[in-house]
Amino acid sequence: MLYFCANFKDKYKMKTPITGLYNSSNKMIVKSKGCYQYDSDGKAYIDFESGVWCANVGHNHDRMIRAIESQIKESIHHGYRFGNRQSEDLSQKLLQLAGFNTGSSVFLSSGSEAVNLAITIARHLTKRKKILRIEDTYLSAYGFGRISEENDSLVSVRFDDSKSIDNHNFTEISALVLETGGASIKPVQFPNGDFVKKLVETALQNNCHVIAEEVTTGMGRTGKWFGFQHYDIVPSMVVTGKGLGNGYPISAVTLDMRTTKALDSESIRYAQSHQNDPLGCAVAMETIKIVEDECLLERCNETGDYFKEKLERIQIKHLSKVKEVRARGLMLAIEFENGVEGEEIGKRLFDNGFIIGCKPNALRFIPPLVISQTDIDRMIRKLDELLGI
Repeated sequence: MLYFCANFKDKYKMKTPITGLYNSSNKMIVKSKGCYQYDSDGKAYIDFESGVWCANVGHNHDRMIRAIESQIKESIHHGYRFGNRQSEDLSQKLLQLAGFNTGSSVFLSSGSEAVNLAITIARHLTKRKKILRIEDTYLSAYGFGRISEENDSLVSVRFDDSKSIDNHNFTEISALVLETGGASIKPVQFPNGDFVKKLVETALQNNCHVIAEEVTTGMGRTGKWFGFQHYDIVPSMVVTGKGLGNGYPISAVTLDMRTTKALDSESIRYAQSHQNDPLGCAVAMETIKIVEDECLLERCNETGDYFKEKLERIQIKHLSKVKEVRARGLMLAIEFENGVEGEEIGKRLFDNGFIIGCKPNALRFIPPLVISQTDIDRMIRKLDELLGI
């Protein structure tokens, strides 16, 4: 168990509770750095969730802090009458990373906003209402991408079931929103290449937009810049968030040239308060530079292979309890057999200083790309111990 030197217990006593819209512990955070979070009791936690899957280059990276300090002195937010160099530079960089020769981007605050804007663009250009996703993938917390009985525009194909693709009339579908490694519903499952190829080809043959939903899988998480790059496909839009700002709230919709030109001839008005803010764009640009300068794509693949091997050893040792290990880069999950309480194991890991994503029958691991093998080993030893009880 790790401890932080200071004790902030009295200073950080909860005085005014916030509305409890999600389950939380009664712990108060006082510091985040690298792969660690520290609470007001002085206890340190190794963060295998990267916050909410955001801190790809680690919490409070020194270069991020300097980039924020520098941009704050120039401009944070400016309204609708100006453009800014930061958003133009970031757009150009994202186009390059996505493999688009040219095109455009717009920058917002959250992944849900960006997903819904991309869908809005697709619906506007195609004059169709329906949106297609792979079953058990998560698109957004609200709006067109929300999973709800009230959202009758959202339809699904079954995961890795090519025959279910034929059950849909693609002439009614505006966009295929493709998430290639969801973390939310059934954590960390990666669709088969042949299935994705047929799904995308069918969409393109029927003039549907293909939106790569990279809010979780983007910015190096899977060992490539974007999850869709593990497949032989080219989307018309790429949506990024979370890791784009490394915890700072910025998201993006990046459009290829064909979609950009279509919007130019059939424009749509979309304006909100924090659109193309220079501070968020400066932060995102620095995040990308850190990934490049610190060779974090290569590190993600190397550390991910090491982590996967350790989980597979756990599976072999506890074969009656562990059903499957799934992994791509530093996006991993271990699924348990029936009767094993994943949430209880996750709670015990948290009590021992490890922040793990947990579901009733699975654990999810989405650590910063800078996670060390030593920290992985610490968690593995405790998980091994808990499964042996």
